[in-house]
Amino acid sequence: MLHIVECSARKRCMKNVLWSTLVLLCAAVLLWWQLQPGGPVARRERPPVPVSLVAAQTGDFQDQASAVGTLLAWESVDISASVSQIVTSIAFEDGQQVRKGDVLALLKQDAEQATLSELQATLLDAAREVRRLENLARKNQVAQTELDKARTREDITRHQIEGVQARIADRTIVAPFDGVLGLRQVSEGALITPGQKFTTLDDISRMRLEFTLPARLLSFLSTGQEVRVRTPAIQREFSGVISAVGSRIDPVARSISARAEIDNSEQLLRPGMLMEVVVRGPMRRTLLVPEESLQSRSVEHYVWRFEDGQAVRTVVEIGSRVPGWVEIVSGIPEGALIVRDGVGRLSGDSVPVLRVDS
Repeated sequence: MLHIVECSARKRCMKNVLWSTLVLLCAAVLLWWQLQPGGPVARRERPPVPVSLVAAQTGDFQDQASAVGTLLAWESVDISASVSQIVTSIAFEDGQQVRKGDVLALLKQDAEQATLSELQATLLDAAREVRRLENLARKNQVAQTELDKARTREDITRHQIEGVQARIADRTIVAPFDGVLGLRQVSEGALITPGQKFTTLDDISRMRLEFTLPARLLSFLSTGQEVRVRTPAIQREFSGVISAVGSRIDPVARSISARAEIDNSEQLLRPGMLMEVVVRGPMRRTLLVPEESLQSRSVEHYVWRFEDGQAVRTVVEIGSRVPGWVEIVSGIPEGALIVRDGVGRLSGDSVPVLRVDS
């Protein structure tokens, strides 16, 4: 009896395994059939993606290169003395505008002034003696050698006066050019030494802007080229022109230095400012597409061209960029319709699209 029950249970188990295997096999066959070309899954059409289109057009284009630069005064100098002496007078205030030749400070020069007065009196006497001997020489009443000695004494005295005047000039601090003074660093009565700074003088009526660009842009730079600059400190744009391009490439950074001249008649800019620089090249005509139409993958660039209700992925070669626009060198002709809005929803090689006017 026990043997009969065991055989019956074994048969039911085998039957269940056979049914399970058959069900799995049918499911696999059904899935394979659905995935075949022309099956239900393949026949399911992808809904069109709504997009807006734009035509690639030829337009005016200006190459640009961006950099960061530092402003320098057109002329800049530390005002200092060339001799050791006591400051007797200071004739300027902090931040004062001065003209070339204005006296800024005087150092003690009493001895030099006394020597100058003495030599000037000696020169007058020597000049009178020369005139007296010249009258006598015309009458042959004095030897020519006496007249020559008198003229020599007059010349020597005159040169001595020039030497004293030079020492007085060393003790008179004057502005070497027009500009604005910085903060005063010394006081009257102080003993100053050669090279010790009184103040600074900067000509900021125009500025020098120094910046660097990658060496590969060397052919892009030229004197007279327009630059636009901005600084976070002042909410406005300034313009200038490149006045010089460096003669050497930095072998470490592989960069080229350039200098631009910027008008600062309003004196809003100051030396040392950090400036954002945009260098602009000559205007030219080229094929342009909106920046949002371009997609990039590694070194490959492409746009989605509209053809017969489909957006077709089209590889293009690009040139320069400016904010909002990309130059197309090759890949699509002028007037070709490309996707502008909706690019992010496209994939594959072609996608059915629904044109929506933006």
